[in-house]
Amino acid sequence: MQPKISIQKALKQVYFFTPVTVYLCLFLFGSFVCLVWLKQEPQLPGTPFHDILLLLIKIVWYLSCTFFLFGLLSVIISWVFFVFKIKMRKVRFHITTKDFDTPYQPIELSLQPILRPLLGYIKLRFVYDTGDASDKIQLIEDGHSNWFNTNLEGFYDWKIEEIKEFRISKVIVYFEDFLQFFSLSYNLSTSERFYTPPQTQAQQAFRAKIRNTENKIERIDEMRKVEGDLFNYKKFDAHDDVRRIVWKIYAKNKELVVRAPETLEPYASHLYLYASFYSVLKNHHNEIIDRLLLNFYKNAVWNIYKSLVDQNTPTRFVIDQPQKSVSFTPNPSKEEDIKHLIALSDWQNDNDVRNFVQIKNAAIVVVSSLTNVEQVKQLVEQQGREIAFLLVPLSKYFGKQTFWHWIKWIFWEEEKDITAKNKSIWSVSAMRREVLRNEKSLKKLLASVY
Repeated sequence: MQPKISIQKALKQVYFFTPVTVYLCLFLFGSFVCLVWLKQEPQLPGTPFHDILLLLIKIVWYLSCTFFLFGLLSVIISWVFFVFKIKMRKVRFHITTKDFDTPYQPIELSLQPILRPLLGYIKLRFVYDTGDASDKIQLIEDGHSNWFNTNLEGFYDWKIEEIKEFRISKVIVYFEDFLQFFSLSYNLSTSERFYTPPQTQAQQAFRAKIRNTENKIERIDEMRKVEGDLFNYKKFDAHDDVRRIVWKIYAKNKELVVRAPETLEPYASHLYLYASFYSVLKNHHNEIIDRLLLNFYKNAVWNIYKSLVDQNTPTRFVIDQPQKSVSFTPNPSKEEDIKHLIALSDWQNDNDVRNFVQIKNAAIVVVSSLTNVEQVKQLVEQQGREIAFLLVPLSKYFGKQTFWHWIKWIFWEEEKDITAKNKSIWSVSAMRREVLRNEKSLKKLLASVY
């Protein structure tokens, strides 16, 4: 097995760092075929046609060599300049992302100093920490840039596939001539990263009870109950309600104690939004659940939070990811942090809903079709309408699936239509039945409460 991996790695290295391109190989092959064809044609020595043909062949040869040398020299000069700056530790590379509302993620890059080959191109390829590599890309540069500008700045619209963070370990910089025959490369190490954030979509307005008070600055319309700690007892006083006496403790210790009473609090300052990525089916996931349905759920979580913020609802965001369970204040400058945190999230089966949700704080709990029904039922029985459970039905991603969709893809849809292909794979997947069964149970449970 190891030799196979080594061979694949070696072939990839040859493909990435070969100094000549496919265009040069095709050009040389075409030129050779034409030359053989001309030699096989009937020759008429001493005629003007023969002399003119030889002259044209020489002109083409000299021009080709001139273009080759010009392109090769321009590429070598730019490559040597870049390597020199690398050795001097003066090269800086930076990458950032921007918000977007299309299927393409705008990525802004900056690489300096770098010298462009005269009339040529500079292209980039990212190598991620997972070992995967991107396609070779060319930036769309500012219209004011020129060939003698040593700053490469521009953007590239990346086709979004996953909402996640990409960590770049290396950037392969390619210097190509104007004919794209030669391609000298340099492997630049970096620790840059970028992420594709969830997309803001049409939002649905909803309300939830604000249950938490840290600063009593906002009065609420409906006074809320503040429950005492069930295990926080105090000695019985004359003014205490005898109905709150804990008789079990009296029977054991002959001491009258009462539980801390409930109070009515007319103020609240914020609500807690809990987002659960727990999956009861985690050990049986397939690629569609781990990639497509996860992206769908991330978008839904982000838009629920965004809807609350747009309604000027003070919101604290809590998520169940390992090492990422951070609460963010409703400061607008923190929205980017929350978006980043959602992009980093993944399905997990270590922190279930029952242990994750703090029932004294939670106002809204977002769950997916993969959440454990029994655990949600326990929370509902404990809190009733105090906590709003928002179910994100993952089945909505593909819409209604019928046998006709599968037949249509086989006979009509193009093979390159990835969406149609994924729909057909999902429609016959065994996991689809499990997800729909669990989703139906959750819908039934929540419909009986709200």
